[in-house]
Amino acid sequence: MKRNIIFALAIMFAIQLFAVADGTYKKIIDEYTLTADGGITQKVTKVLRHNTHHSFFTLFGETFVVYNPEYQKIKIDTSYTVQKDGTIIKTPENAFNYVLPSIAAKAPDYNKLTELVVTHTGLELGATSYLQYTVTTEPGVYNSLDIDEIIGVAGADIDKYQVIVNVPEGTELRWSLTDSKVKPTVKGGRYTWTFSGVKSAKGEENTPYGYGGVPHLSITTSQSLADNLMPLTIETRDLRRAPREYMQGATDDLKRAEAIQKYIVNGLGTCKVQPFLTANSVRQCGRVMETAYGTEAEKALAMAKLMRAEGLDAQVVVAFPAAQEVKTIRNIVEYMVLCGGRLYSVRTLGESLIKWRTSQYSIFDLAGNEIEMQPTDTEITLTGKVTLSATKAVQDYKFDVTPLRGNGNTFSEESKVAENGEYITYTLPSPATGCVDRWSFIRLNKERTAAFAIPYKVNEKNEYTIALDGVTSVTKNVSKSIKNSVGSVNISIVNESGKIVIKRSIALNMDIIPAGKYKEFYEIMRLWNNPAYRKVVAKK
Repeated sequence: MKRNIIFALAIMFAIQLFAVADGTYKKIIDEYTLTADGGITQKVTKVLRHNTHHSFFTLFGETFVVYNPEYQKIKIDTSYTVQKDGTIIKTPENAFNYVLPSIAAKAPDYNKLTELVVTHTGLELGATSYLQYTVTTEPGVYNSLDIDEIIGVAGADIDKYQVIVNVPEGTELRWSLTDSKVKPTVKGGRYTWTFSGVKSAKGEENTPYGYGGVPHLSITTSQSLADNLMPLTIETRDLRRAPREYMQGATDDLKRAEAIQKYIVNGLGTCKVQPFLTANSVRQCGRVMETAYGTEAEKALAMAKLMRAEGLDAQVVVAFPAAQEVKTIRNIVEYMVLCGGRLYSVRTLGESLIKWRTSQYSIFDLAGNEIEMQPTDTEITLTGKVTLSATKAVQDYKFDVTPLRGNGNTFSEESKVAENGEYITYTLPSPATGCVDRWSFIRLNKERTAAFAIPYKVNEKNEYTIALDGVTSVTKNVSKSIKNSVGSVNISIVNESGKIVIKRSIALNMDIIPAGKYKEFYEIMRLWNNPAYRKVVAKK
């Protein structure tokens, strides 16, 4: 029996050790050509071997290409499958279907966008699919050639990945690359980056940009960031005001700004179309208000305009990955409005968390000037008084979240307790917003290969005083603490006369946890999340 178990474990270990990715790209070639008159051609070649059923049933059975037929044309150059025995299956005409992209589904002004769906046929284990297509953009549509390439595919290894850029000789090309030391070969106006042996991108959650081991290539022919962002600065002079129902009671600058943000976030729908799909053009504030939806860029521009109409000094700003040296309109992470020293998000109410992630992102105005943000430390405190009886817990809590959500938030409520015979269990609540618990870092992997990003550095302290009303504590005293280079956590549970006092604190002093320090972070979070130190047990 023992021999069989050892044999089974050895097989499992061998499978993990020699496991192959779902697919293997024999090659990916992405070739861009900028013509002298400003036309752009993109020719994409993909040769993929399918190693698992998951590869062709779920991951790579179809290819999706979104383009704008108003100024672009797409042509399939090659599409077929070579089965394991060498049989060639040519992709039939009915496998090419043109549909409305999901990002434009509820945005009539963008319904001209088209998505070509290529369904690969003849797929089986060991089959190889071949696809080459060309997207041609009319001259004069874009002011520059902008390329943003992630050199990695989740679920597939890549034997060779090439990015080729052809520009007229004498054209200046600016580029930057993260997570790789690959340099381009240059011959005249032809630049070629060649990446070999690229492993399947693991796609670990909470990986910050530029820290995941996946190369990211940014290329542009624009002379400066200001030139690249220029299309976003085109604005009409029509006067627009926010709906008056949103402005009622907005008696000072802060309230007026918050009221306008509420209209933009809650009153308008959000369309996920990016500017590069619309020739870097954006619809104006009036049109956004008339249609009751907008892209994130449009909503930010509308927010700034409506704030200025109320006499506020507001401007649109954009965030880029800090690790990417060459920044273009294609790798903008978030559009925001800077007003009164606050960064207003178009995604959620309140300030954008980008402000507290200065090691991950950098912020620029539309003139290409970097804006230095000086975020204050995030301090979170919760103080709670609870009266615990045999059937319920009467709770009174006050929590402060500085500076994210303001101070002085309180709540009072009754909570049922879990009963098990003559014993009852009361579970401690958490602050409603902003706290570490709301990050949901509960099921963390013990090991990790990439860095880990948290929303912001934090110092949180929670204190609970639980008065016992007709019940007797059987909760044990506890004193637990961890302190390392990432931060610290301290938990104490003390039984006193007629009450239980619980103090919990956690401090994290970095918002990007390097892979080499992840174990320290894991130990802190494991203690913080331990359910045994979040409950009180009493006897009736």
